Amino acid sequence: MTRKLQTVALLVVAGLAASSGPAQTSAPAATAPAVGAAELRILQDLEAAGEKYRTIRADIDYRVDIRTLGDSEERTGWVAYDKGDAKAPTRFRVTFDTLRQGAGKKIASQVDYVFDGEWLHVAKHKIKNLTLYQLAAKGQQIEPLRIGRGPFPLPFGQKADDVVKHFTVATREPLSTDPKDTIYLRLIARPEHARDLPMERIELWIDRATHLPVQIRSREKSKNVTTVVFKDTKTNAAVAADVFDVPRRIGWETVRQPLEPAGKPAP
Repeated sequence: MTRKLQTVALLVVAGLAASSGPAQTSAPAATAPAVGAAELRILQDLEAAGEKYRTIRADIDYRVDIRTLGDSEERTGWVAYDKGDAKAPTRFRVTFDTLRQGAGKKIASQVDYVFDGEWLHVAKHKIKNLTLYQLAAKGQQIEPLRIGRGPFPLPFGQKADDVVKHFTVATREPLSTDPKDTIYLRLIARPEHARDLPMERIELWIDRATHLPVQIRSREKSKNVTTVVFKDTKTNAAVAADVFDVPRRIGWETVRQPLEPAGKPAP
């Protein structure tokens, strides 16, 4: 699995899950870094939206600009997200269907990332390879997308105080180049947390009505710039259980990486 594509897949899901946290909003603790009133309100609206959206499905366009090489990569696909509760784990799937590299032609290239609550399945159809990464012990409930809590160092999470702890937060007035009817938010990693996060800077454009991101742009430590656009987003629609299944295929290579004894994912 390329780390670049894995990070993007998780960023896609995190962008949607940022507004799918607990039902009650949380203001930053008294000891948390300062944040402006306008920025805090945006973060609280993102968190409060979790009351409305148990499931989310959206089509996605993704582009990464590899600035050190002057190259680019574009993919299209879709994401499905099912927020867990006390009885069921959080599950998600990101499927990329097409690929265009640089100025080349768009080709079919399916890659699936599926988290079933215990294992992250990465299925690369072109090379017939399935890799399973165990992220939780059987029966263990984890928050795979929350900053500083789950196994992934994601740029933003489910609670306002988590975001403020890890990032400086700023907003601005809309520009003519922004997606229509959106609110802008910029997150820059705080120095004390920068080493734990793969991104230095995140920009979000959030729909004013749904409080869901419609576009995310991130700059990684490698200086790559990744842009993800969400389209045709549907909320609280039934998601078939088999969406989060990855069937075993005859002739495929399958690799399993279980948890280490200490409970951490294998490297």
